[in-house]
Amino acid sequence: MKEFNSEFCNVKFIDKDKVVLLTWKKFACGDDYRRPTSFACELLKENIASNFVVDARNGFEDDNADVEWGFSILLPSMAQTTCKIVCFLMNKVIDIDEEMDMWTKEFGKYFAVIKASDYENAIEKIKRLL
Repeated sequence: MKEFNSEFCNVKFIDKDKVVLLTWKKFACGDDYRRPTSFACELLKENIASNFVVDARNGFEDDNADVEWGFSILLPSMAQTTCKIVCFLMNKVIDIDEEMDMWTKEFGKYFAVIKASDYENAIEKIKRLL
């Protein structure tokens, strides 16, 4: 199994669910942000009809340069994959709503976007949409 793991993030493909799971561990910027997200994009390209789950329960902050890169480079590249659904895992009480809403809106230009409380809930919601 291909996997990316760093002190900032873990990215892997979960074959049984046909999902690329990106789990943020802590704030990352620059290459520490772009390497795992680019790796996730490559996994989406390699695994036809897979979907994308972003675990933001450990917090999610943005660096302005990474937001610009994400909107102009990463998301258009992801849109070239067969991914149809993006799910954000978020805690119920969340202090990053504004940043997540910005990403939800931008992802929504390319994908169906849902939110879930945990991975199992995300898979249930994805299956209902497929």
